[in-house]
Amino acid sequence: MEKGDARFYFSGILQKHKLLFILLAALLTVAALMTLVRFPEAPEKITIAEQNGVYDLTSIADSESTTVHLTLPEAYYPNTYLTPKNAYTAVPESIDRCVEIRADYLSQRFVLLLPDDDIYTLVFNLNGRHAMRVYVNGELAAQTGHPGTTKQDTEVWENNITVSASAIDGKMEIILHSAQFYHAKRGASLGSLSLSKAGTTSDPFAFNRIKGMAVAGALLCAASLLLGIYLLLSRTRVTLYFALACVVMALRECLQSQAWTYFPINGNLSFMLEYLSMVLLTVFLSLYLGQYAASPILRGIQYTAIIGSCVYGILVLFGDSILYTSVLGYYQTLLVLCIVPGIAGVLWSMRRPTKEQGATLFGIAVFFLAAVSDIVMYSDVLGDGANAPISEAAMLVFVLAQTVSLFLMNNRILSEAKEAEQKLDAEKTVLESLNQLKTEFLGNISHELKTPLTVISGYAQTTKQLAEKPDTLETGEISRRMALISSEAERLSLMVGQILDVTRMEEGRMVMEPVWCYADEIIHAAVETHYPILNKNRNQLNICIESGLPAVYADPARISQVVVNLISNAVRFTADGLITISAGKENAGILVCVSDTGVGIEAERLPHIFERYVKKEKSGGGQDTGTGLGLYICKHIIEQHGGTIRIESEKGHGTSVFFTLPAAVANTAPC
Repeated sequence: MEKGDARFYFSGILQKHKLLFILLAALLTVAALMTLVRFPEAPEKITIAEQNGVYDLTSIADSESTTVHLTLPEAYYPNTYLTPKNAYTAVPESIDRCVEIRADYLSQRFVLLLPDDDIYTLVFNLNGRHAMRVYVNGELAAQTGHPGTTKQDTEVWENNITVSASAIDGKMEIILHSAQFYHAKRGASLGSLSLSKAGTTSDPFAFNRIKGMAVAGALLCAASLLLGIYLLLSRTRVTLYFALACVVMALRECLQSQAWTYFPINGNLSFMLEYLSMVLLTVFLSLYLGQYAASPILRGIQYTAIIGSCVYGILVLFGDSILYTSVLGYYQTLLVLCIVPGIAGVLWSMRRPTKEQGATLFGIAVFFLAAVSDIVMYSDVLGDGANAPISEAAMLVFVLAQTVSLFLMNNRILSEAKEAEQKLDAEKTVLESLNQLKTEFLGNISHELKTPLTVISGYAQTTKQLAEKPDTLETGEISRRMALISSEAERLSLMVGQILDVTRMEEGRMVMEPVWCYADEIIHAAVETHYPILNKNRNQLNICIESGLPAVYADPARISQVVVNLISNAVRFTADGLITISAGKENAGILVCVSDTGVGIEAERLPHIFERYVKKEKSGGGQDTGTGLGLYICKHIIEQHGGTIRIESEKGHGTSVFFTLPAAVANTAPC
């Protein structure tokens, strides 16, 4: 196989299996992300269980390279904030009753027995966003938000807190206050607790915030690029929709990674914004992916997702947080619905995908596979810490792919718009030219019609006067004048007929009525009928028709019209010359020629001579050039008969017009 053939072969395979290659590329991208996207390696982990509210860590000899994970305390104090004073008298509840009681705020107390009195770092992570306060050995060590006893005096903040404290006599007493009034699940609950030697580990939550800011920044850059494309290049709505989706994704990333804590935003407001961002993201993604919803069912799903999101958004803005968090599970189905039209529509069109569709599907596939990977990881199917979450990195790939898709789409639209503009400009130029010609034609035709009417009127009036005084008449004067009147009337009839013919042609109403006939009979009849025209300008007429010409299947009236038009043109531009009409055999038909020895035509005008309103200059005899429609009509009639027409001319040496007609075939009925 040669190099060119191999290239063609593999190109064909790529086109035939493009869908498979796109999905394979998405799979390889996710595999690369799983390899490259890693959180900082955590130190060695040890898990210690609680015994009667005490964690005995004295056995940990070397805690400088060890992170100790503590099991959650078995006891808690619902609807109570312990203080160092009442900590020993309060009666705790069993953790088994946590779900039953569902306390909006609570306290937890436990003791850490440590091998020395060094400074340690404790990391508390609660389930969901809460207000939290931590006491260590009777002293307030840290606080996030404001834990209160009612919803009104509670402000939620982060769902984690990091505390640095030292043990006293190898003992560290911890009292934890937490409050959550805003979620339907209610109650505060500790999700995880870990301890390490101070300085051995960095703040993991700080890393999450920085990562969230970086991801949000990348999303805002993509949004800025798309908004620039929308405002400056192409006003396509899908571009605007995805740009707004990128802005909302950036906001949501800041809220979920807790990067919002770097900004002066109220914690309760951030809680509402987190849910509202989900609503806006669903709406904008539905509008964006809806471009691929090719069927009424898919469009119905899209509209359902949009309407449902709007209803849920109103609930978030004006309803109670307990209410909109309680129906969150139902609303999340709309998040799936908003993606269905896009995926289904793109897959439906993947038989012959465009470049932008391929980029769209690639981004969606990467994001979907990354989500599956994260689900598998969190389910510990591959073991604890077998992989790292890649959904955030995949989201960037998704946004990049959609940005490329939109760029390609807008580039295509701009190219099509430019081509359309160029086409319109060309058509405008043609129309302007035709309009100018039409204007000139109307001016000329008014003059052309006026001239024969003036002649007819003048000669008719003088002839009447002469007829009233027969003694003053010269021999043959009335006949001469009547011949001139007849000639001008014939000329007027010809011009009016040409105008009507052009109108019929442009409206598709010029009907041919072909019959078996002979060209010599048509030519002789036309010459005899229109002899007054031929007698003008003192020209000689020569008719040369070959004998035995085959019959033609044509409309005699229309062929006669062609002959008369050509003769009229020859007479108009020839004075004291010779006009020749000839006809002979040519191939499977006949060739007719009308030639003259007149003024001729300039070479630059010949390519346009059969166009509408194109006229010659006036003859040396001062004759008007006519309507500029005669040759245009002749061309149409001859071509309708299956023939051809052409012209040969040289300035100052005359003009010859040739046209052909095919011979009649056997299956046409003779007249």
